[in-house]
Amino acid sequence: MHKRIGAAVAGTAAGLLLVTACGSGSSSGYGQASNVAPAAQQQNVAQSAQPGASTTGGYGYDDPSAASPSASSDDGYGYGDDNNGSGDDAEEASDKKWPVLSVVNDAKLGDILVDFKGRTLYRFDKDTDWPMVSNCTGDCLKKWPPAKAVSKAEAEAAGLNPKLVSTYTRPDGTKQLSYNCWPVYWYSGDTKAGDTNGHGVGGTWWAVAANGKKANGGKPVS
Repeated sequence: MHKRIGAAVAGTAAGLLLVTACGSGSSSGYGQASNVAPAAQQQNVAQSAQPGASTTGGYGYDDPSAASPSASSDDGYGYGDDNNGSGDDAEEASDKKWPVLSVVNDAKLGDILVDFKGRTLYRFDKDTDWPMVSNCTGDCLKKWPPAKAVSKAEAEAAGLNPKLVSTYTRPDGTKQLSYNCWPVYWYSGDTKAGDTNGHGVGGTWWAVAANGKKANGGKPVS
């Protein structure tokens, strides 16, 4: 179980630390990444999320535009409702309580990124940040569906640093969230908000820390 952090948006530009742009000379892509604003309050996480289906893909580049993930229950990748048609009205209403992106505090992993359904988001060691390339394709996407893209304005409204948020365009034209230059995914093995079952899978999948790095320093937890 982890706790949700309600981050306040800074009133001035000084409240947001600069982050090196993707491909601006740093091979890591996150050397100057900032942390999300400190928590104003914490709430217990108490809602479910269902795994979805997959799409195909390869690589792409940033696109500054993205549709709102809260517009419908469809994740926007052409493979339909990520609730698989099994969610009820109460669950859908619960989902809407989440902003487009949030940072939550996990007891073992620390501050990690979650999506608009409270699902833990992950990054893949076999991807690259510059050029930004997703190497999770084909059957991989059945287990690791791409996270829905959000706009910088939506991220800022949710209390996150918009400089960390961009959109990755896959070869089939679908849009995937990238965070601090890394494409991010959710894990079909996580069945409810608060699950972090994908962290450490294969020694290559890691929950995304608040600053875009690997949660827990890229180490598995017992």
